Amino acid sequence: MEKRVVHYLCVFLLMILVYPAVAFTEATPQVKLSVFNFGTINLEASGYNTTVTNMLINTLSSEPSFALLDRKELEAFLSLNDLQQDDNLENVVSIGSRLGLTVIVVGNVRKNGSIIVINCKVINVEQKRVILDAQARSLGDAGLMSEIRKLSASITTAISSYALKQKDVEKKETSCPVNVQKRSGNKRVYLGWEDPPGVSASGYEIFRGNAESGPFVKIAQVNRPEHLDQDLDRNTIYYYKIRAFSSKGIQSDFSAIIPAETALTPNPPVILRTEGHVKSIEVTWSPGPITSEDPLKLKGYKLYRAKTPQGPFKEVADILGKDIGIGVDSTTTLDKLFKVTYVDRGLADGEDYYYKVTAYNEKNLESDFSTCIKSTTIPVVGSLFAQGDMIREIKLSWSPIDSLFIKGYYIFRSTLESGNFTKIKKVDASDAGSGEKLYYTDKEGLGDKTRYFYRITAIENPDTETSLSVAVSAVTKGKPPTPQGLKAQNGLVKKVEVTWTVSPYEEVEGYNLYWSKEKVGKYSLLKRIDGRTINSFSHGGGGFEKLDDNNTYYYTITAFNKVDVESDLSETAFATTKPRPTKPTGVKGDELKVKEVPLTWLPNPEKDIAVYHIYRATGSEEDFSRITKVQGTTSYKDKELKDGYAYRYRIQAEDKDELLSDFSNTITVQTKPKPKSPEGLTAEVRQGKVELTWKAGNERDISHYTVYEKRFFGLEKIDTVKITNFSETGLVKGKSKAYAVTSVDKDGLESEPSQEVTISGK
Repeated sequence: MEKRVVHYLCVFLLMILVYPAVAFTEATPQVKLSVFNFGTINLEASGYNTTVTNMLINTLSSEPSFALLDRKELEAFLSLNDLQQDDNLENVVSIGSRLGLTVIVVGNVRKNGSIIVINCKVINVEQKRVILDAQARSLGDAGLMSEIRKLSASITTAISSYALKQKDVEKKETSCPVNVQKRSGNKRVYLGWEDPPGVSASGYEIFRGNAESGPFVKIAQVNRPEHLDQDLDRNTIYYYKIRAFSSKGIQSDFSAIIPAETALTPNPPVILRTEGHVKSIEVTWSPGPITSEDPLKLKGYKLYRAKTPQGPFKEVADILGKDIGIGVDSTTTLDKLFKVTYVDRGLADGEDYYYKVTAYNEKNLESDFSTCIKSTTIPVVGSLFAQGDMIREIKLSWSPIDSLFIKGYYIFRSTLESGNFTKIKKVDASDAGSGEKLYYTDKEGLGDKTRYFYRITAIENPDTETSLSVAVSAVTKGKPPTPQGLKAQNGLVKKVEVTWTVSPYEEVEGYNLYWSKEKVGKYSLLKRIDGRTINSFSHGGGGFEKLDDNNTYYYTITAFNKVDVESDLSETAFATTKPRPTKPTGVKGDELKVKEVPLTWLPNPEKDIAVYHIYRATGSEEDFSRITKVQGTTSYKDKELKDGYAYRYRIQAEDKDELLSDFSNTITVQTKPKPKSPEGLTAEVRQGKVELTWKAGNERDISHYTVYEKRFFGLEKIDTVKITNFSETGLVKGKSKAYAVTSVDKDGLESEPSQEVTISGK
């Protein structure tokens, strides 16, 4: 008990400290105001809620007509009473009432990229209603303060305007009732009336007289705009006037005087049933089962409607007999009709309505009300939920409307919460599923990482649907995450092996690998790779054209999902293919060797040279032919060559991966030529001998000369000499011989035969 007393005492003292005006200064003209901490709608807005709250408090505190509750004192009070700051109307009104506040400002902040969106509501605590629902947008932080000032001005204007309206309402509360209606009965008169527009009186006084000139006597005081005056005399005219009074007791003028006659009336009808439809209710009734004492014929019915069982009930329909087919068959009268049905249209969604019916006769005298019956229109779609974070899909779920009249639902979509919603789909009730939830997946034309807002209506028929549900939203999944760990292997022969880390995200369906010969330039699609778990590709292998040697290639990769949306490009990886061996250098050949050319060259700097290819061309030949390849050596002797020929050589290196170097520089080497043919060969006969003489050859290494005699089968060697003359006997008279001579050097190279000489025997 002591703890409770201490608690209440603390609360009381805190109220005095927090807001002394609440406890002691009822006459203060200032508006008692507080700003609740603004909430955040998305993660990007974190921190901006506090900034916006502080800015609003600072700007509103400069308004002299506002008494602003200190933020720390507010938080202390809430903490002590285990209360929270939010924008729920019921919670806001409860806190404001306990603190004696007039107005509370609440709201939230959303940030989309650089756009800051501030949603703000101003709640009047006493009236329990929102008097301002505003939104401010700022492009970045720079313009935020300017938008806060505009928002503060709107808040100030709304509070001031509402205060003026309240004063006008108090003035209008003394206005007299209007549209007074009567309904005469057997020994009773029912009166109903309305307040003038914008007026809500606290109560009413009803006066009655037996003559229009009076005197009038107050017979009742009620707080509802209706009254049933009972136990009256039958067949008597009574006169009524009504006035209203305000909560402060200020009385209005009297209404116009209304005459009402008591007389026999029909018996009240019996409402059989009501059925709730979309924005309408079907009411079915039948005439009263007991025979009425009223001698007059039944002319029609009047349907009355109210929002509470206590009323007031307003007439919504006057149903004449001809409206429901009476008079078509002269034998049918209204009181014989078994049942009457009327559809009350233009109602709100999901609202409770109460109905009464009266019957009236030829003198327009109405019966008493029927028994009151309640019905409810079909509500708007509730519990709508949107599930996002899917690839160009958003899944909607909602609670089904519990009515056999609902045939389906219309789905509406927008990219703005307050924008125009477009109908995108009609879903039959049977197609949406069954059970506690119905479902629809939107896949039509959605973008990536985009917020979509949805609302739903329920359909009774193609032209009849409920109002739109509250809006819900969800964001589609964005681009797939960028692949990581892209690498390219250097030094491979005419190819590059590219690898990357397998994406851990199930949404990834595969990868697009791009390549370029320049780091900064246009990258072309190299290969589409289907399959999330594949993480390598051989560029230049597997049927692809081989790459150039010693070239650098650049690569980047994206991941794609099931609708081929690609991620951002990964970081670039590059690799250089293995270079070809350098061309052999230092190629040399020994000149003037007999029928051969010895070749030598320097070894290549590469450690993996497998062989050297030797190419040769002779004379005017342009095309080189490979004559051999050598392994493990840098020399070669080309043999069996022609004498005195110039041979051209070049060499090419080949490594273990069969990469060939460029050709070496071409060298030309000449083999040793044959001696020149002897010149000046002469022959003469002296003393029975043939003597041959010739000039010595110019070559220094002439070893000897060979003498040939031309015979039947050609030249035939007959002798070799080291001097430049030759003689022999045996020339027969009348016969002749032909001779030729060749030069032979020390290497055994023999010249072509000299010019032949012929000599005859005398």
